[in-house]
Amino acid sequence: MKPIVLSLAKSDLKEIHERLVEFGNIPPKKFRDSFSGLCSNITSMPYMYPKYELNPNYHKAVIEYDYFVFYKVEKSGNKERAAIYRVLHGKRDISPLIENLK
Repeated sequence: MKPIVLSLAKSDLKEIHERLVEFGNIPPKKFRDSFSGLCSNITSMPYMYPKYELNPNYHKAVIEYDYFVFYKVEKSGNKERAAIYRVLHGKRDISPLIENLK
């Protein structure tokens, strides 16, 4: 079960990459490697990360540079898939961005 990165999360990742390149103090490759590692963890153990306390429909994982990855394990019949909804920096006011997700 490889996680599916939804369009909003793809936009988040693109914005993060642009900021890392622009400011140049953090190598984007290190962030990408951390995100890839998280995807591997979700693939093998989708429930290993805790539920997000303000919206328990989502799990929250922390990766490099204090970025939070919000994902949901969705079930359809006997199948499960993990869907990554957002990737946000921890210093942002993330509550309204996650509470309103469906």
